[in-house]
Amino acid sequence: MRTNISFDFGNLILIKEIDHRFKFFDSLLDKISGKTKHLKQSAKLFTYNKLSKCVSVNRITDVYQDELFECLGFKSKPAERTLYRDLERIGDKSTFIINRYQRLIKGENLISDEQFVDFSSSYFEGNKAELGELGYSRDHQPGKKQITWGISTGINEIPTALTIQKGNVQDKTHMKSMIHLADKVLDKESILIFDCGGNTKANKQMIRKKGLHYLTLKQKQRAIYRKYIEIFSKGEKKIFSMNNREYSCVVVREDEDNKYMFFSNKLKEEQVKKRKKKFERTLKNNETVLKKVKEGKTIIKYLSREGNIHAKGSLQTTLGEQPNPFITGLEGYFILESSVDTEPEKVLGLYKNKDKAEKLIRDMKEGTELRPIRHWSKKAIVGYLVIVFLTNCLIKLTQFLNKNAVVKNVKLLKKYLTNLTVTFIYPKNSFRYTVLSNISEEILGILGDSLKKYAEKPPDWVEK
Repeated sequence: MRTNISFDFGNLILIKEIDHRFKFFDSLLDKISGKTKHLKQSAKLFTYNKLSKCVSVNRITDVYQDELFECLGFKSKPAERTLYRDLERIGDKSTFIINRYQRLIKGENLISDEQFVDFSSSYFEGNKAELGELGYSRDHQPGKKQITWGISTGINEIPTALTIQKGNVQDKTHMKSMIHLADKVLDKESILIFDCGGNTKANKQMIRKKGLHYLTLKQKQRAIYRKYIEIFSKGEKKIFSMNNREYSCVVVREDEDNKYMFFSNKLKEEQVKKRKKKFERTLKNNETVLKKVKEGKTIIKYLSREGNIHAKGSLQTTLGEQPNPFITGLEGYFILESSVDTEPEKVLGLYKNKDKAEKLIRDMKEGTELRPIRHWSKKAIVGYLVIVFLTNCLIKLTQFLNKNAVVKNVKLLKKYLTNLTVTFIYPKNSFRYTVLSNISEEILGILGDSLKKYAEKPPDWVEK
């Protein structure tokens, strides 16, 4: 007699419901399997894993039960090499999969005219990854190779695009790939909102040539900002309040750019306070350096071909209070550039929604545990990123369809999904049946009425 088995079930219901509603995996993976026999089932398994224990591919068959593979449509437990082959197949066909995903959500009228673009990076364990390069690390792992990737998501929080580049590609270069990909599904006059990393004249011209609009932040360079601050001081200001904060704005048109120059006194106070704390921390951290200078000790030793260079410090005292070098005089000011000519409060309100892209990146990294990446081959790396992206797409589609869902954070969402369990009971001399456990108010809010049919289904509901 087989032993009774329990495993996470909320994540499986989520996958099944979205797959049923949108024909999700059929639409994305149909007729691209090649020699792989279980590509759709493997994709569901990888997604389930990202919503559950997030184990590495080589541990999946050891960690999860046979009944789970049966529920996902496998005839038997897949071999480890089968899963790796399927993951690489997804990576190899990633362009087709993302294009099909875009056609799917466009056909469902889920692509918003306001798209938020952002870029990030994830690091590798080891040095043999084909796409791994050293570059600016958002994960604060400067000594490890990484990969850069970008996302675009609508104001309705439905993700629309994923781009993948090597780890040393800058945002301004990466932005070109995102513009080409977004243009395939966006309607004319749609607007791309992004930060100063992708703000170049060439990128803005490319966006306009494709019939799209842009809204971006101008990088804070002292000389340029001081020029505009002088214009701001003489210009006609429009004053308005947003989120209990008062803003002043002066609009200047230059070529095709509408420059919205904002100033907030409250923002200035917050930035000055933050930089004063940074200055105090710097002074405190340099107390040991000051002690060495006073004692005349060598502080730094440089190596050269002709010998060692010893640098000794000298103390330069100042009369009066020492100035804070972190305070630049630009505090409280920021400039938004846009091809759209509209009211300043609308422009600022739209740009403030850019945190939707930042939240999606955080959900991918922390919620579905993207980092670190342990794959080496290019196809496996790309396939892994596509799976993480599609997992978050499933979550966002679930939240979009269920307007009563109060759990937005993916880490917390996973907690409730994994708390809902199914138990396969094998009674002696009788047929197997299943029981759902831990049905909470939160899980009802997440999965809605779809939970009822699984709870009320007869024992033979399992797909064969």
